[in-house]
Amino acid sequence: MLAGMTANQPHPAWAAQSGHVQLPPPGAADPSQVADRLAIAECIHRYGWGYDERDQAALGGCFTDDGIWEGSIMGLDAIEPHRGRDAVVEFLTGFWAVQTDQRRHIFTNVVVTDLDGSTAVAHAYLLLTAASESVMAPVTTGPYRLEMRKVDEVWRIARLVAGFDAPF
Repeated sequence: MLAGMTANQPHPAWAAQSGHVQLPPPGAADPSQVADRLAIAECIHRYGWGYDERDQAALGGCFTDDGIWEGSIMGLDAIEPHRGRDAVVEFLTGFWAVQTDQRRHIFTNVVVTDLDGSTAVAHAYLLLTAASESVMAPVTTGPYRLEMRKVDEVWRIARLVAGFDAPF
């Protein structure tokens, strides 16, 4: 068990209570933003595909040059930030040598907020599974918060804060 954890972890709504999730109430839908919202969601899904298929170029292409990846386990333990596309990709691909199972990052419930044409914030749930020896098992779940930026007409991740409901 991680330091500071209790048997009933995670606490319900830990992500909102810790400030990890900051979801404003819904506003009026703007039809002119539909393409941007779809492109933002696709970037999030491409991140999962790039990681799971061990495609370093695809994974790196999801981030801005100055992109940041950081995380939190139940709002208790921070995963220190990795700054810059190359550092992020090196950190993420560093797991590939020890992860001998087939990972699947399944992103759902994507909500885009604060969309202004060149920046946005997206929230998505992760369901992470692993398959090995013909058995599939859940690994963890959690909320992701992604600060997105449009670079050369392509939406990319400027900052990803991964939240995990359980350590793995």
